[in-house]
Amino acid sequence: MSSPSFDATIELQPRPSLRALTLLFWLHVGVLGALLFVLRAGPGMAGLAAIVALSWIMTRRHPVFGFGPNALARLTWHADGTWSVHDTRGARWEAELLGSSLVHEYLLVLNFKLQDGTRRSRALLGDELEPEQLRRLRARLRLERGQ
Repeated sequence: MSSPSFDATIELQPRPSLRALTLLFWLHVGVLGALLFVLRAGPGMAGLAAIVALSWIMTRRHPVFGFGPNALARLTWHADGTWSVHDTRGARWEAELLGSSLVHEYLLVLNFKLQDGTRRSRALLGDELEPEQLRRLRARLRLERGQ
């Protein structure tokens, strides 16, 4: 028998992840720094630096981290086990949490299949929600995985 707190609906409104933005920034800076030691100055280095810059531009405001109009801004895990998700524009979908979702101590990646067949993901690194909400979500996800 599960406890009443696990049977309750969980309503989450995660903020965009500044932790993810910071980690991505330093990852890109590290790659650029490594290029300085690995390659000689020239067109090869300039090309790779441009690719790293393009990567930064593409990932810095990515919806999976809560940025932009396609980001999942509200997640509702209903007591019956179903999910509803809303993007930042307010569009709502019924969703299925996929088994490919990752539950880790420092990272949650929630992969959803929406009712229209598309897939959306939301990564939670810990700064998007209150600690108690994140703890409850992680515990309930682990409980669901164990069954």
